[in-house]
Formats: sequence, C-alpha cells, structure tokens
Amino acid sequence: MKIKSSIHGLTPMLTPRQSGFTLIELMISMVLGLLLLASLVYVYTNSAQSFRAQSALALIQSNARYAFEIMGVDIRQTGFTGADTTPTNVVGTPSPTTLSTLIDLANPLVGYENTYPPNRNPSGCASACYRAGTDSLTVVRVDTENKYAVTAHTGTSPYTFTVSPWPTSNPPAAGEVFVAADYTHAAIFQAGTATSSPNVSYGAGGSPGNSSTTLGNFYGSTPAAGTYVLALYRLSGVSYYIGTNSAGEPALYRDKLGQSGATMNSTAEELIEGVEDMEVTYGVDTDATPDFAVDGYWTAAQVTAGTNGTLNIPGSTASDYWKRVLSVRITLTLVSQQGEAVGTAGTTVDSRLLRKSFTNTIAIRNRLL
Repeated sequence: MKIKSSIHGLTPMLTPRQSGFTLIELMISMVLGLLLLASLVYVYTNSAQSFRAQSALALIQSNARYAFEIMGVDIRQTGFTGADTTPTNVVGTPSPTTLSTLIDLANPLVGYENTYPPNRNPSGCASACYRAGTDSLTVVRVDTENKYAVTAHTGTSPYTFTVSPWPTSNPPAAGEVFVAADYTHAAIFQAGTATSSPNVSYGAGGSPGNSSTTLGNFYGSTPAAGTYVLALYRLSGVSYYIGTNSAGEPALYRDKLGQSGATMNSTAEELIEGVEDMEVTYGVDTDATPDFAVDGYWTAAQVTAGTNGTLNIPGSTASDYWKRVLSVRITLTLVSQQGEAVGTAGTTVDSRLLRKSFTNTIAIRNRLL
C-alpha cells in the first residue's frame, strides 16, 4: 500500500515487521540439543563397552579352544609307547634324579588336587608362580613327532640302533631318554655317550648308559632284511598347571621334559594368558573286571586313595588306581586381561573383569576298547 505525501512529492514505503527467537524458544532448543547429544554419548559408550566385552569374550573362547586342543594331544596319547606293551624301564638314574616323576611310562598319568606336580614348580617361571588352589596333572608318552626309523640293531648289550636317515636338525644325543619300540615290545633307555651318527647306543661308551639291564628282543634278535618295524621315539613328559606370569596375569603353563647336553631338564613355558583356574576330575573304571566304561568322575585325591567313599578301585597302590583312569574332564576358568575391565558393577577392577568357565572331556585312547 502506498501513501502519497505532499512533502517534496515523495512516496514512502512501509518498513516490514521484524521478528526472532524468544529466550524461551532458545532455551528449549538448547535443552533438546543437549538431550540429543547425551543420547549419542550414551549409545556410543554402550557400543564401545559392548565391543570390548565381545572382543574379550571372543579372545577367551579362542584361548579356551586352544588350551583344550594342546592338552588334548598329550592326554589322548597318555602312555602311548609305539607298541602294545608297557615298556621295560631301564633308564637307571637320569640326571637330575628329580625327573623321575616325568619319565615313568609305567604310570604315565598322575593328577594333583589343589597343588602342583612335585619338582615342577617352576623351572623357567617367576618365583612361586603356581596359583594356589588349582589342579595340575602330568602326562608321559612317546613323542610321535620325533620318530626315527631303525634299519639295524644289535640284539645284546651293548646295544646300538642304526638310524636312517640320521636327522640333521636336533639329532639324538648322549643322555637323552628314548623309547625303542616295534609292534610287540618296547623299552625305555638313556642314550650312551657313544651315540653319534648313525648309531644311538645303550650300554656302550659308559655313563649314562646302564649296561646291566637288557632291553629285550625287538621283532626277534635276527630279523630278516626288509622286515624292520623298529623305531626310536623321544620321550615326552609334560605337566600342566596354572601360574602367574611376570605381568601379574594368570596363565596356563606347561613344564616340558627336555635336555641340555647330556643332562635331562625341564622347562616351564607359558601357553595361554588369562587362565586363572583349572579343576580336573578323572573318569574311572571301578569294576572288578574292567569293562572299559567310566563309572564316575573322581578328584585326583580320590583316585590316589582308590575310593570316593562309596566305590573302590581294585588294586593296592596309587599306581594301580591311576591305571583305571579312562578319561580326563577339565574345567578352565578364563578371565579378561586386567586392562579390559568390561563390567560396570563393583568398585575394583577385578570385579569388572569378564570371566567364563569351559569344560571339556578328553578320552585316553589307549585305555578304551
């Protein structure tokens, strides 16, 4: 709309009405923005915590699977000698003598309740690293990954076993404990100082060979050419227990039989971090006539005693009782690392760690029909 003016002949225009946010509208907008931002922060925080929890759970599950896989290899082959008989034990006195707990193939599986195997704690491990209140066990068998074909051998002392091909990497050495086995006979012995390519000796070259005890006959004393099935195996003795590593984290340890020169030794190695507990029970056959079926799962203390208070294992010694174990049931409790506090409850970091238990039953192949 135009208004005519007589002053100077000008026609002025009306100024448009101006408007804006009121203080109340501005405050409401800010509150809504803050609520939206808080929602985003809440979603992000929960997503990050969920991601940490899922990552920790995935790592725990992977570690448990790996632990059972490693332990299963040894436990399934408990007492395997390469033959169908228990070997004649003629090793004498290995050095150091404390290794006698790891080289008894006549008693290849022994468990320990709420303690660690004798003399196993802990070479190569931090001082007093064993975690109190956790179970442990020792398994002895031949090492199937270190099997050497024998092409000739002498049938009387001093014995020599001709190995072909002679291994160029980590060859047999004096002082090592070997198992010689064919399908019908096995003997365990400590290699003599005359051991060198291509022969592994026993009762020759002096200590540590023990020439006073015979190894017995392997596939007859004079096998025909081409009929050799005799082989040498390195001895494998391992103990599993729970310890604490140098970072303060719980871990599954394996103490493994080894050698340094002509002296046998054992070395503790950390297998899996984050394992804070191991509880082991043993499937036993308690029938007077073995039927090779598990009648119940007992603790190590019950197996050693030969009774669970209701049933008794036939026999008179702990060695007799442990031979009636057909399977091993292991429960591992794994925990997320100290830097991965995924929970919100609790006032301490330890109460916020993720924990999960896994149970696996492993059959001993040589003791099942």
